Amino acid sequence: MKKKIKQTTAYKEFMALLPYYLGMLALLGIISVILMASGIGDFTMLTGAAAGTAVSALNFALLAISAEKAVTMTEKSAKLTMNGSYGVRYIATFLILGALMFFKAVNPVTAILPLFVPKIAYTVTALKEKSPF
Repeated sequence: MKKKIKQTTAYKEFMALLPYYLGMLALLGIISVILMASGIGDFTMLTGAAAGTAVSALNFALLAISAEKAVTMTEKSAKLTMNGSYGVRYIATFLILGALMFFKAVNPVTAILPLFVPKIAYTVTALKEKSPF
């Protein structure tokens, strides 16, 4: 029997990170608007925040789906699947953000910062939990 999407671990992990993605997008949006109002930045700061958040969220969703599928595979095929997924995801991230930066459609800083959201979210979550030691 196939699981419904809302019952999958990938969905639950993505939903746990969603507030962090939205928070980063809001924070970058506020900073971008302030910098734009002061004449320091331009619209690419906002487009960078939106594009970076979208690429990062998609990257994490694909990682979660790949990891969930790899759990049911043999060790060798799981390793191959995860390595392939890793390569494809990072090449796609580089190509998408690189192309947007090349055509000056996004600000590099605001486009790259959302890529750190999963690391920040898991670090904050780990710090909130009480250590058993």
